Amino acid sequence: MKAGDLIHMPGQYCPGDDSVPSVGIVIDDVPQFRHKHSKRGRIGVMWADNWGNVDYEPADWLEVVSEAIPVEA
Repeated sequence: MKAGDLIHMPGQYCPGDDSVPSVGIVIDDVPQFRHKHSKRGRIGVMWADNWGNVDYEPADWLEVVSEAIPVEA
C-alpha cells in the first residue's frame, strides 16, 4: 500500500447503509504504532465518511481497491 491508494477494510460499511462498503485513501504510508496484532504497523487513512480526519489503521486489515497513478514531476 502506498499514499494515494484507495482502500477498503473488509467487513466495514458506511454508517446507516450496510450495502455500501466503506472506502478511504491512504494518506501516510509509513508504518507507525506497531502492535502485536499487526505485522506491518498502522498507516494513515482518510475515510470517506470521517470528515477529513486521518485514522491510523492496521495495514494488515486493509485491502487495496484501486492503486494510485504515479505522477511525474
